[in-house]
Amino acid sequence: MAIKGDVGKIMFENAGGTEAAVGQTRSWSLSITKDTMETTKQADTSKTFIGGLISGEGSAELLYDPDETGAGYTTIIDDVLTTGDNADALFELFPDGSTSAKKIGFAGIITNAEYGATLGEVQIINISFITSGEITSAI
Repeated sequence: MAIKGDVGKIMFENAGGTEAAVGQTRSWSLSITKDTMETTKQADTSKTFIGGLISGEGSAELLYDPDETGAGYTTIIDDVLTTGDNADALFELFPDGSTSAKKIGFAGIITNAEYGATLGEVQIINISFITSGEITSAI
């Protein structure tokens, strides 16, 4: 059975905080990449490779709501203002919010937050992040 995108969710915890659902989430995405190293040797007729280090980067789109007071919402928006960040924020991305075992988890850093207001449009906050360390998947 296919899962609709409107049932996903994000859980977030900054250093020393409490894990909480990020309210007003409109979407999230994560791109995971693996470095490759060439192992081709002389006399080979085709290139060969081995996998290397893994990293990820992603984004989340949140609706701006001045009345939203949930810990996950306010914490993820403000975390971009943390200097000397040790990449100790916990992210959990769920493709289906009702299935808590199906998730991607990692520590990371909020690298960008974009705020804006456009006449005639819903106000959106775009958050960008990178992973740091192991990425776990139970999808």
